[in-house]
Amino acid sequence: MRVFGRKIFPAVAANLSAALSEILLMASAAWLIASAALHPPISSLSVGITLVRTAGISRAALRYADRFFSHKIIFRLLDELREEFFRRAAASLPLKSGKIGEGSLLHALAVTADETKDFLPRVVLPISTAALVTILLTYFLFEPLGFFALILPGIFFGVIIFSTLLKFPEADDSNYRGKILDFHAARDELKIFGTAPAIKKLDRAAENFSDKNFKSQARKINFDAAINIFCAAGICLILFELCPNVGRIEMTVWSLILLAAAEIYSTLPAAVRAYKKIQPLPEKIIQPAKILPTDFAVEFRDVNFGYDDAQVVLKNFSLTVARGERLAIIGESGAGKTTLLYLATKLFAPDSGFVATRGEIAAATSTNYIFSESIRANFAALHENISDEEIFSALKICHLSDFEIDSPIGEDGAKLSGGERVRLQIALALVKNPDVLILDEPTAGIDRRRAENLIDAIIDDAAKKNRTLIIITHDSNIAERFSRIIELKNL
Repeated sequence: MRVFGRKIFPAVAANLSAALSEILLMASAAWLIASAALHPPISSLSVGITLVRTAGISRAALRYADRFFSHKIIFRLLDELREEFFRRAAASLPLKSGKIGEGSLLHALAVTADETKDFLPRVVLPISTAALVTILLTYFLFEPLGFFALILPGIFFGVIIFSTLLKFPEADDSNYRGKILDFHAARDELKIFGTAPAIKKLDRAAENFSDKNFKSQARKINFDAAINIFCAAGICLILFELCPNVGRIEMTVWSLILLAAAEIYSTLPAAVRAYKKIQPLPEKIIQPAKILPTDFAVEFRDVNFGYDDAQVVLKNFSLTVARGERLAIIGESGAGKTTLLYLATKLFAPDSGFVATRGEIAAATSTNYIFSESIRANFAALHENISDEEIFSALKICHLSDFEIDSPIGEDGAKLSGGERVRLQIALALVKNPDVLILDEPTAGIDRRRAENLIDAIIDDAAKKNRTLIIITHDSNIAERFSRIIELKNL
């Protein structure tokens, strides 16, 4: 929002000037028509004719200026909003709320920024212009009407208040979108078993959403119509009070001026709805983790952590891992094995207690993303100025040295098998030559013989470099190759 403040003044000034030009056009046209009805000499109408032409040209020119300044500010604002969203995203990834949080953040990046950029044209300009026009007309009406001129501010504030108080909930499309996503994810099963049941559910969801959306739009239309009636009633009351106090020509002029004002007021309900729809920038979902120094390779002390209040994963958890130790962590699903990895690598911060590490940590998890270009490109993306010798050394440990490293491997490594993908993730972590290496299910998707050979190679490399090795696994045979095993249990 730094673009706001004094920088929006040109857009507000241009919009207000265009509105005043439109009012002047209506007023001069009304005066010209009313005066012409009295059949005066053409020369006496020259001022009115000039005013009509001048106001018409000014209105067109100022509308163009309004669009120019508004769009210039809007695009600058959109850039700043997106940058701010990305900055906050970088500070809050990965999200503790998982896929739901990722969806909310993606929505903020893709949709909310675009909605917020419309704050200027849809909120600021209509409301500020209506307010300034109200002040100006009230000032000029005060002489013939006295306190009756305050009816105009009453109309303005009445429209704002009514529009603010009345709620128009948007039709919730989450159920419909969920059905579409389910339909897409299960397309193979549907081909086998038939699409009819799923299509019926999808149709019902679409009909429900369409019906709710229609009702929501109808309520808005009815409310806008009621607001227009309210404005018309107020303006009729002003004209009724004005009639005995001015002449016929002045009455005609004021009639068209107030009709133009009513047109300006008709934009206020949509402006208020747009303001209510704008969402604030998302706050940080997690606090950045602070990793403390320690004499151990990794230390957890009295750590409590939960993804939400109902999902506590670790409670008063403590663990020390000595430098050069080989530790296997086993346990049931949901016991917190992978959570320990997230905490040790600073992805998450503990709710209480502290995590301390010594030296550099690298990790390979099942959720690591594989870039589509090539194996070489994956190493280069994560490790700047890496040499081919370092790449092949890591690949050799992971039994991938015979792979063509310059061939595209597909989106998220789609051209690799599950086991090859896991081994590439380990190689990407190994090449960093870390002090502590944490591997999450490193034998997933790999046959028994190849899995044992892989673990032996990783253990041998860790022993040569006095590297601390932590493995998270469900495989008890693999865990037995480590010097210490701890088991986590669900709370």
